[in-house]
Amino acid sequence: MKKIAVFLVMVVITILFTGCGGSLEQQKEKAIVRAEQAFTNKLDKNETLQAIAFHRPSGLTVKEDKPNNIILEKGSHPYILFYNPIVPSSSEELYELEKNQEGQMIVDKTFSVEDRFGYLLIMDAGDNKYEVTAGVGGVKATTESTVKQLESDAGYLMEMVASAQLSE
Repeated sequence: MKKIAVFLVMVVITILFTGCGGSLEQQKEKAIVRAEQAFTNKLDKNETLQAIAFHRPSGLTVKEDKPNNIILEKGSHPYILFYNPIVPSSSEELYELEKNQEGQMIVDKTFSVEDRFGYLLIMDAGDNKYEVTAGVGGVKATTESTVKQLESDAGYLMEMVASAQLSE
């Protein structure tokens, strides 16, 4: 009886540890769902810098503010926001440039609502790291992520770019 109890406890522990981290496949799917939700949600803009107003997710702070580039951080984890005010939100130009980069693409997902075109790209960056890029028209954001962070990073990036409003 004692061996069965120990076995059952080990099975439960194994299931919990396996479920908590999640495989790359599971995290990719979660990242896509989170990015799609962020793309379709209407978020208030809480940050205005240069010629762009956008939703800055909680916990992210502005580290650097240069023309057409804003570097944000959560702790020491950087997020880069790039924008081109000439490119409309319906454009696929940045998406085409990004998806044709060299490297193993593991997620290539596009979203379209009315006159807005969005995308989520995740590339293998080696050493269990992934380059995550989300974009809408002429606005894109990117970061380097781990499997465990794919879902939250995809959400943060898409929240920023999907909410972005460029001034003329």
